[in-house]
Amino acid sequence: MSRITVLSAFVIVLLISGCKNPSLIPTSEDDFIVVPPINVQVLSAHDASILLQWNDVGAVGFSYYNVYYGTNKSHLSYEAQTYSNAFYADSLSYDSTYYFQVTAVYANGAESGPSNIVSAEPINYFTPIAPAGLVVQGHNDNSGEYITVVWTPNKDGDLAGYEVYRGTSSTFQPDTISYTNLVSTQTTVAFKDTTGLVLDTEYYYKIIAFDFAHWRSAPSYPDSDMILPRPTLLSPSNGAAISDLAILSFKYNEVPGASGYIVYVSSSSTVGDVFSAAVPAGQDSLIYSGTSLNLNQQYFWHVAAYTQDSNTPNSVSDVYSFILTQ
Repeated sequence: MSRITVLSAFVIVLLISGCKNPSLIPTSEDDFIVVPPINVQVLSAHDASILLQWNDVGAVGFSYYNVYYGTNKSHLSYEAQTYSNAFYADSLSYDSTYYFQVTAVYANGAESGPSNIVSAEPINYFTPIAPAGLVVQGHNDNSGEYITVVWTPNKDGDLAGYEVYRGTSSTFQPDTISYTNLVSTQTTVAFKDTTGLVLDTEYYYKIIAFDFAHWRSAPSYPDSDMILPRPTLLSPSNGAAISDLAILSFKYNEVPGASGYIVYVSSSSTVGDVFSAAVPAGQDSLIYSGTSLNLNQQYFWHVAAYTQDSNTPNSVSDVYSFILTQ
């Protein structure tokens, strides 16, 4: 008898005898005992957030947990799913008592009975943490003059929003009484400032987070930038014909406050860069040093000025075209 025939006969015997392999995923509720979670505990409850933990369910076929909670102990209708033996609920009410129960769900869809009930009231104890990761960037291009302000989201469970303050010194203090230097109240972590801005002026920003009770955090560390004037292109003039690639150079007016410039040459007015080069502050021209250009093809050039990072232009010139004739 071949080895394959013996193996097949062995499998048939297993099926007939009803032998079960405990490592297989159960296919019916009778294959395993449906075990509920036990020892659900409240680890913390404050500032509109509650953290729970319970013993892991190690039963065969266990898949995930359902968490039920609400303010009516007899009707816990809200359901959340988690694969962890811990659960964090936030954005709750400070003065309400919340009740929690947990069930275990198995691979065949069977759900265990509920765990013990626990309860907690997430009263307001602390002010939010100070926002971090503030980045300020000035812009002056075809879409206008503005400053973008972005920062990292706070993780406070009772976060209600942010206040954005602006000054002209790194030591300015946010006015949380009269709001004289408050420029925006945000629920997101990005703000586009377009109000009352002056070119060549360094603007500093600080962010304050506030909670449901409007308790405020300490201000963030400041960050700053200015809006630069747009570079003016001098030569080649718009639509110029260049007779010799060897004499092709780009000249523009310098921008006060710029840390440097990027000169771009492209095959269209919007995309298709074929050459770009960095130019340090104090230099107002650049000799072309890229690959050969095609005769009688229209090319485009423009200049970007930056204050901090060459990858994030602060101001951008108009776009001029030129043609190489020989």
